[in-house]
This record gives sequence, C-alpha cells and structure tokens, in this order.
Amino acid sequence: MFGSRLDRLPEICTLFAMTQNPYDVLGVDTSASQADIKKAFRAAAKKHHPDKGGKEEEFKKVNDAYETVGDEQKRQQYDQFGSTGAPGAGGFGEGGFSGGFDASNFDFGGGVDDIFSSFFGGGSGSGRRVNTHGSDLEVEVVLDFDDALKGVTKNFSSTQFVSCTTCKGDGGSGQKTCSTCSGTGRTSRQTRTPFGIIQQQGVCSDCEGTGKTFDSKCSECSGEGRTRKLKKITINVPEGVQTGETLRVKGEGESGRRGGVAGDLFVHIQVRASRKFERRGMDVLSDLKLPLWKVLLGGKFPVETFWGKVDLIVPECTRDDSFLRIRGKGVKRGGRHGDHLVRIVQDLPKKLSKKEREALEGLK
Repeated sequence: MFGSRLDRLPEICTLFAMTQNPYDVLGVDTSASQADIKKAFRAAAKKHHPDKGGKEEEFKKVNDAYETVGDEQKRQQYDQFGSTGAPGAGGFGEGGFSGGFDASNFDFGGGVDDIFSSFFGGGSGSGRRVNTHGSDLEVEVVLDFDDALKGVTKNFSSTQFVSCTTCKGDGGSGQKTCSTCSGTGRTSRQTRTPFGIIQQQGVCSDCEGTGKTFDSKCSECSGEGRTRKLKKITINVPEGVQTGETLRVKGEGESGRRGGVAGDLFVHIQVRASRKFERRGMDVLSDLKLPLWKVLLGGKFPVETFWGKVDLIVPECTRDDSFLRIRGKGVKRGGRHGDHLVRIVQDLPKKLSKKEREALEGLK
C-alpha cells in the first residue's frame, strides 16, 4: 500500500498515530495478548457507545484504539513507529460513522450480533408485533368454611376493558393492511456504525403495531376495539378449596386490543375459620368431650361431622387428647375424600358428688 521506500515512513506513522496511547484508551498493558485487547475493547465500546448514553468522542477513541492495536500487523507498526500525533484515518463522518472500520474483519467471539446485543438489547433481526393480549386481573374472595368445603358460586362486578359492542372489537370499519409498515406492525430505520449498517425496528405509529388501519375508526372506542365498563363476573368456586389457593379463570380478564385475546382472572382464596371444625389438608377435625367414666367404660357416641351425624365407637380407657378416625367424612375434592378426625377430650368435673366419690373410693 505504501511501498517499501523509507521516504514513505512518515506517512505510515501519521496514518496510525493517535491523540492518545491506544493501550491507555483500552486500559491494557503493552504486553497484553490479542484476546485481552479484544475483551477490553468490547467492554469499553459498550461503556462509551452513544446509544448507551456514552460520549461519541470517547467511543471514537475506543474504536480508533482497537483499529490500531486490534490488528497484529498494525499493532507492530504502531509499537515500532507510533507517536501521539494526529488522529488515525478512520473516524466519524457527517452521517454517522465512516472510514476504514470493517466489522467483518474481526472475530468478536460470538458474532457481530453479540456486540449489537450489548448495545441495543438485541440483535439486528426483525422485531415482533405489539402484544394485543388483554391484561390479567386479580381478585380476593373470602369464603365461609361451609362454602369452601361444598363449593359455591360468587358474583361480583369489576370496572375493566371489555370488547366494544359498536365495532365488535375490530376497532373500526373498512379494515385494511397498514401501508406504512405493510402489515408487519413495525417500522425500521438504518444507522451507520463502525460495525456496519444497523437496522433498528420500532412500533409503527400509524397502526400502533397491529398491522391494520381503518377507513373509519370506531367513535366509541377510538380504534382500540375495547371500552372500559362495569362488568359482572360469575365465579364457580369448586368444592374443597382452602386459604392460599389461587383459581385461574381463563378469558375473564380485560379484553385485548382490536380483538386480541382476553386476559385471565386470578382468584385468591381466603377461608374464614369455623367454630365447630378445623381443617388439616384433606381432613376435618373436631373435639368430643366425654366425662371421665364414659372414657373409661367406652361406648357408642354420636359425633357431628361436616356431612352429618355419625355414631362413633370409643374404646374403653381411651387416652385423653387421642384421635379416632371416621373414614370418608372429611374434605371432598376431585374424587378424593379425606377423613374426619375426632379428638377425645376428657371432661373432668369441677367437683365430685357423694356417689361419685364413693364409686371412685371403691375402685381403690
């Protein structure tokens, strides 16, 4: 390129000279390997890139530094003839980046898109349409203990986006493909960078990402395809729910834009405590208080379960605070049945009668 004549040496020095030492710009030692230089360049380029809030001047320095020492041949020339004179030949033009930087000549250990991802949060590929899916909604439902075990239907109202009745959710009349984005919902612009031309995409402002426009927008919803109104919602709560559960009701969330899929409704369950029963998983618990002599003698005693009264056989000399099981009388859910557990509580008298005392004395 420059010939072999020594009188061309000043021209070579001027071409590769920089206003600042390229090693200092990249933050590496003069003995750094090419891998270390490449790593330092990636970090510095990401830090100073204008699209990431960096200064264009600093980014240019980083780019010039890597052009100088990122190529082995140019690095040798700089190490031998380098100076702190005029800047290098590559640089910025009026329309952005210009000059001799060819990204295809460099291996960034993952492709040029790897660098683009660092700068722009993604590669240079095409973007996606704007999501027209409706928002999900959440509601907390407080149930009585009985309703939670039996199941119940709950009705309530919610102010939310619903499909527009005037345009039936379309957003207007005379629907057609957006001429601005050709139906893609995205528009693009090109930017010149030291890595080449980057194509960046964004939401089409004319169709708002839907890819469709109208001859006439709906006056009721202004082209949204939905309006905010009071909606009555009915929830069928299945039997056996308990505190902390969340039910998902598909399609009962907010309506999507321009006929988009409606969101879901998430129902968070809270259950009030019962005065009679306690729940443990699929089992229901209750207490049975018996006088001491009945506990000692045992027998058959009526027990109130959630599903009705049942005769329970209590063995003689049953210990206090022990449990007896009644099968299938607990929580019912999805074809499964829990049990009812009866806790035996000895009901001791506060004072013994004369006959009770005599009876107990006789037991001695």
